[in-house]
Amino acid sequence: MKVMSSPAKERRAKEMLVAAGDAWAWTIDRFHRRRRDDLPASNSNIEIWPDLRAHGSFGELTMHCSQDIAKCWSANFFAAKRRQKRGEEASLPLAKRYLMPVSWRKGEFSLTVESRFPDGSRRRPSVVLATARGCEPLSLSLSHDHPYDQAAVRAVRLLEDAGELFLDVTAWVQIVRAEVDPEMIAGIDPGIIHPLAIVTGEKALLISGRATRAEEFLHLEDQKGRDVCQSRYRAPVRARKGRPHQPGSRRWRKIAERKRREEAKSRRKVRLAANRAARVAVGFVESNHAGVIAMGDPSGIEQRDSGRVQNRRTARWLRASARDAVRYRAEERGIAFLAVDERGTSSRCPSCGEPAAKNGRRLICQGPLCREEHHRDIAGVQNIAQNSGAVVTRVALIEHRRVGQPSRRDRRRRRYDASRGEARTWAVEAGLPATRSLVAS
Repeated sequence: MKVMSSPAKERRAKEMLVAAGDAWAWTIDRFHRRRRDDLPASNSNIEIWPDLRAHGSFGELTMHCSQDIAKCWSANFFAAKRRQKRGEEASLPLAKRYLMPVSWRKGEFSLTVESRFPDGSRRRPSVVLATARGCEPLSLSLSHDHPYDQAAVRAVRLLEDAGELFLDVTAWVQIVRAEVDPEMIAGIDPGIIHPLAIVTGEKALLISGRATRAEEFLHLEDQKGRDVCQSRYRAPVRARKGRPHQPGSRRWRKIAERKRREEAKSRRKVRLAANRAARVAVGFVESNHAGVIAMGDPSGIEQRDSGRVQNRRTARWLRASARDAVRYRAEERGIAFLAVDERGTSSRCPSCGEPAAKNGRRLICQGPLCREEHHRDIAGVQNIAQNSGAVVTRVALIEHRRVGQPSRRDRRRRRYDASRGEARTWAVEAGLPATRSLVAS
């Protein structure tokens, strides 16, 4: 939820995020100080809290908020240590941050819902956050209500994204056991052309990501335009030995801020589309009474060099976010979730297992006795389900859905509108009724 308060309240909220960054920097300085003084390493949250309590509060943050920041640093520290112990590359959390998200536990905040008055006016939903002793509580207005019960909300988190403030809500979600068959397995294949492809028995569902791809394409065009405009102004220069810092042009900084804001907005749209796709997919699985979801895990695909364009698509593909969205929706409905390896599933026939040739979105079996033709994404889902123990049958019904917001100015849509206008003009000149079927033809 976006914070929609006055500039003074938003400035105060950002000051609390700066204080949280000071608390994060204090834990890093404590780590360096103990290493410098040859003191034993004490980086667990239980060992950090006594020193934190002796230090005192940071700005208007409560002691519990400061403890949560120290707990987050300790968790990141030990997670990096475990990865290093396994031989993986991992850096310790020793980078300081100017703005740090802050969490409030249950009992230190209060949420109010939207209220309407008889005269038609309304009051926005708001949240009241506790502050340090001697400071007035902070009240922030929100853009919309949250969908959870007030008693189920456990914590809220205030964060900054590209200059704007947002509030995240953490709540208990009641698990509703759906009437499903625990032996029936549904396959899900994530992708870029189709964010999710689902197969349950003889039914299949393809979720189109055309709106999401159009949004990313238009966002890339806008970024290129901003880069061209930004190149006309002087950029800031870092200070070096013998040369002072140069702040650069104010217009350059304004364009850079605009770029960060639009990038964050585009990412939020893509993430929202992934969540909606997960909701549609799990609803389709539940309606077909499947009790297990086997989803392909495309881990390691980002390490493959597939060219400049495809590498950018892969880099912007929210693989982990889409996987977690499906897993969370499945857990809410009591459906088991399995992440399986999808390597090679879109290159062989699901009927006979022979290698298949790819031709666009078609998959043609090369077996001499089969020679069947499948949809490439559906064949991949069938192979994923078959590798998980499901019995693959021929798909008799394919449904199509679309997620994402309509694009702002898709070129294909403009061409379609232009062709509609030309057809309507031709019909009027010919003295024929410009009906919808005539225009579409």
